[in-house]
Amino acid sequence: MASRGFDTYASKQDSDLLVELIEDVSEGRIICFAVKDEASLTLKRMARNMMKSLGSFYIGSLRWRDTWAFVTQKTGHGGRALAEGFQKCPKSQDSWASPVLLRTTFTAETTDNTRCDWEDSEASRRRREFCDKYEGYKGVCKCVEPSIIDMDPPTLEGGGRVKLPIAVMASRRPHYLFRMLKTLHGVVGLDPSMVTVFIDGFYDEPASIAKLFNLRVDAHAPISKLNSRIAQHYKKSLTTSFARFPDAQYLVILEEDLDISVDILTYFQQMLPILETDESLFCISAWNDQGYEHSSHDPSMMYRLETMPGLGWVLSRKIYKGELEAKWPKPDVFWDWDMWTRSPDQLKGRECIIPDVSRTYHFGAKGLNMNPYFQDAYFTKHAFNRQPNVKFNAEIMRKDNYEKEIHRLITSATLLDHDTTPCANPKSFVPDTKEKTYVFYIAMKQHGDWKTWNNVARCFRMWDLDVRGFHKSMFRFWIKENHIIVVGCPSSPYCVHKPANISPISMLKTEKRPADD
Repeated sequence: MASRGFDTYASKQDSDLLVELIEDVSEGRIICFAVKDEASLTLKRMARNMMKSLGSFYIGSLRWRDTWAFVTQKTGHGGRALAEGFQKCPKSQDSWASPVLLRTTFTAETTDNTRCDWEDSEASRRRREFCDKYEGYKGVCKCVEPSIIDMDPPTLEGGGRVKLPIAVMASRRPHYLFRMLKTLHGVVGLDPSMVTVFIDGFYDEPASIAKLFNLRVDAHAPISKLNSRIAQHYKKSLTTSFARFPDAQYLVILEEDLDISVDILTYFQQMLPILETDESLFCISAWNDQGYEHSSHDPSMMYRLETMPGLGWVLSRKIYKGELEAKWPKPDVFWDWDMWTRSPDQLKGRECIIPDVSRTYHFGAKGLNMNPYFQDAYFTKHAFNRQPNVKFNAEIMRKDNYEKEIHRLITSATLLDHDTTPCANPKSFVPDTKEKTYVFYIAMKQHGDWKTWNNVARCFRMWDLDVRGFHKSMFRFWIKENHIIVVGCPSSPYCVHKPANISPISMLKTEKRPADD
């Protein structure tokens, strides 16, 4: 009914997720635990105490590289231990303990959810059907005040809903999909009839989750492998979406490992007139690669970028059907779909609009190109907007208007000290003020000379794995609630504002990424 793996070696949060899962399992269920690799390093006291309450004798003794297996039946007072095995790792060698062989017998019982006195409704029928097959979905199968599963999001201020088709890209990570769909409950203006969950394979559990929320499900046979398979999954889903909604000129693309902001659709809706009429734009994205809790601030601010961030974005029918669909990578070509999409051959010099504060939050720590360490280092502390009804000055994002605004901001900005560097002392490089605009210039011989910027990003603890979030060799972000503009010289046209007596800051030596406070 449920199968989960928890990283108790490197993850800072999986121990808590383990506790949440056990808490949500219904009474009477049989729970089996086993060590796959190393179970003790980040296993917190709360998790160990829970195992003890379930009847474990050895959980308090579990240490580095020990092996352990435990079978228990959950009861109203903890658990009834059925079997347990334990082997300590030998101190004399750098290896793991011996394998544990565990056998147990127990009396099978027929259980169903007729014990829950849920109201007689279509939603309860879906709930009962789901809870007879699956466990471990927070609140869904509770007898008293179970979590809401009917999609009835708030309407727009004047009533009505946003008529934008939404493609949710899913795979075989059902608990991620469940969390993501739960956040759709609060999205203002969402029309559930416009949502389709696309599953890359015929997997029952993620399909059952989509049906639990009464959403349309499309599953299709996988093509190719790994990265190529994901690219083909996207192509099939995008093509199907535009065919299903022939009058729709735009498609919202979301992924199963994203929390969704309450105002993502109203943000998209305000930007669509600009995307429709400004030929210099490629997409609208909900994600800011540089938008961490300490480096973003204004939920109503937007940027234009030469990169395509993805992670919740709007694609036009005109660009997909007229350009991308016909030349999409073939099944035998090893391509990450997003890297292909943001390549110069696809962008053709066009830009994307993003918000300063992201309207999605990436929580998925496990995937083809993801692991818990990477999630903790680069995604966990991303800022995420929770304010509804944010109003934007959309007109300022038109190409000519944006250029005027950038020149205005730079000419009115306060020049930072160029006799030091952001990496010399990141905490004092920006003054302890608020709501001021600062500018500094960095060495950038030509567009693509990112050596100094990579160090700036690293020292400000932002995205530094590749270069993203730039516009004409210029970057914008917030530090200490101050708006910071970084201009690369002589590459950027904004270098005309650099004082003649100022030399651009140059940091060619790779700096170490500072630890989080």
